[in-house]
Amino acid sequence: MTQDGSAAAGLHTPPLRPEDAIERPVAAGTPSILAPLPDGAPPSPLLRGRSLRVLHGMYEIAGQGMVLAQSLRELGCDARAFSYQIAWDGRRSDIVVDLDVHSATLGKGLAMAGAFARHAAEFDVFHLHFGTSFLPRRLDVPLLRAMGRKLVFHFHGCEVRHRTHMLATHRLSTCTECEAFCRPAHQARLLDDARRHGDLLLYSTLDLAESVPGGRNLALTIDAARWEAAARERPLPDPGRRDGVNGPVVIAHAPTNRLIKGTRHVVDAVERLRQEFPRVELRMIEQQPWASMPEFLAGCDILVDQLMMGWYGLLAIEGMAEGRPVIAYLREDFRPLRPGLPVVSAEPATIYDVLRGLIRDPVRRAVIGTQGPPFVRRWHDLRAVGAVLLAEYQKFYANPERRP
Repeated sequence: MTQDGSAAAGLHTPPLRPEDAIERPVAAGTPSILAPLPDGAPPSPLLRGRSLRVLHGMYEIAGQGMVLAQSLRELGCDARAFSYQIAWDGRRSDIVVDLDVHSATLGKGLAMAGAFARHAAEFDVFHLHFGTSFLPRRLDVPLLRAMGRKLVFHFHGCEVRHRTHMLATHRLSTCTECEAFCRPAHQARLLDDARRHGDLLLYSTLDLAESVPGGRNLALTIDAARWEAAARERPLPDPGRRDGVNGPVVIAHAPTNRLIKGTRHVVDAVERLRQEFPRVELRMIEQQPWASMPEFLAGCDILVDQLMMGWYGLLAIEGMAEGRPVIAYLREDFRPLRPGLPVVSAEPATIYDVLRGLIRDPVRRAVIGTQGPPFVRRWHDLRAVGAVLLAEYQKFYANPERRP
């Protein structure tokens, strides 16, 4: 076994591709974090005496555009979420132009051009998610800039993650076992567009910091009250006996991408643990409708988010909000950046032991679980994150020359 435990974990890293040789700048140093604002009056939602108008689009990823638009509306902005499709899990943006109804490329293109024509003059701030905009190849971005609109580029993952750098620099990352589907040439063009035209560059998880020079971290966002309510309404029965022998222990995992999440290591660990704990169950969260997710998580004892990324994602946040202990691989250099984070760290080489310790100790699980809801309310609730985002928007107008 190697010193870092990779042999014991059975890691397999696919080789670099020729296209991975494309050079890109990387950010060094501690990630720049947009922290929660102090208690007190929230930022003003007004611009020149009327509500600031904000559009989030044009691609929904984990509902972030929708929940951020909701957060801004609750603060008094005129904010909407836009997308070109209805999400597979049933979530629907405020404005949907469904490209799937068009079979031909021409029809799709005309629909996109029509969306740009209708909405380009309607909003002050365009908050662009996952490298998308109204038109293919972001052809509309220079036009929006010329119209005096403010542009935010918000990155969420493999549309920008620097695979070559992550593999060369970090023992574990989402790229470690991934069969690469990222497109480095497209990533380079996207970052160039963001640097030339963006007023603000954001990324959603800390592992993206090195891949987005000049970017800042805006915490992933949920409506915490919704998840807390589900846990209150559906408490786990007989929690003191839930130790895998005298009572069940349900472990949940959402393998949206099994190679990125380290899913096979979770499955292997649970299979081994069943020899000692016959009432352990692994529930995979796959194609689960969004409306039923709070109820689904309320029926689980432990959540395993991911074992590779070095930070935690949306499932972890939802689980913490429901008072469930959450496991995710956390890089040591990131831990000081979220004081009080109650996530239990594990990686492929340690997931068996970490799970075993939690399964056999319901009291420890309960203690960890109680720390989750207040942490989520401070860092991830839509009301807290919305105030942080609105404060950043207002800086555009207080300092018109501000650029990344």
